[in-house]
Amino acid sequence: MRNASAWMRYLPHSQRQWLLTALVVTLAAVVIALFLTPDTSPTPKEESVSTVSTLPPSSVPPSQATAGPGPAATAATVPLDVAVSPGEPNTLDFKQYAQDAARGLYTWDTRASTYTQVYSHVRSWWVVLADGSNPLTVYTQEFEGTGINSAAFAQLSTYGAYRSATVNQTNCDTALAQFRDHPAPWAGLHVCTMTVSVTDRSTVDPHVTAYRVPVSVMVNCPPAPTAPANRCALVGFYTTASRIVY
Repeated sequence: MRNASAWMRYLPHSQRQWLLTALVVTLAAVVIALFLTPDTSPTPKEESVSTVSTLPPSSVPPSQATAGPGPAATAATVPLDVAVSPGEPNTLDFKQYAQDAARGLYTWDTRASTYTQVYSHVRSWWVVLADGSNPLTVYTQEFEGTGINSAAFAQLSTYGAYRSATVNQTNCDTALAQFRDHPAPWAGLHVCTMTVSVTDRSTVDPHVTAYRVPVSVMVNCPPAPTAPANRCALVGFYTTASRIVY
């Protein structure tokens, strides 16, 4: 500093004045910067924890609170409100419902109904589950397994054909070995396998054809969340031999 002061004495007066002014301005800027620089230190961790802990329980998304594993759980969280279809049993007795469905599948009269009406009768009972495991394509396949389709019905109508059915024997749920080995995925889903006596008649032919067939019917009832609130509903049936439940 002493050498610098000596060096400044040899400068002209105007230059010494200019340097002193510059020095003062620089010092003032440094002081201002020190006092006006904003505090950028992070918020204390205790404050952020306190904020999170005050969130209400309702802030948790319902999907996370109620989600379950797999497609079956998805189906079980979607309650259904399905109106009773014409001719459909309105009952909580799954065995009675299954028997009525089996009779409906094997009962028709070409003299009084079209094929569309016969096909749609039990189809209107069928409730497609939310997981899509029982599409209506299965209904069509199994309905035609009863031995009737649009072409056959048109041919039989020329003979005034009609068919009736009665249920002879019914076994449900744990009475079926396959059900015991593979229980239903949720409470309220029932399986009944019946032996149905079928009689085919015609107004132009006195000959009567009688035979027996097995049919398995799946019925969904409360407490299953996928069932209607106060009754059972049809969710499937098998008429093809390879799919009958024994």
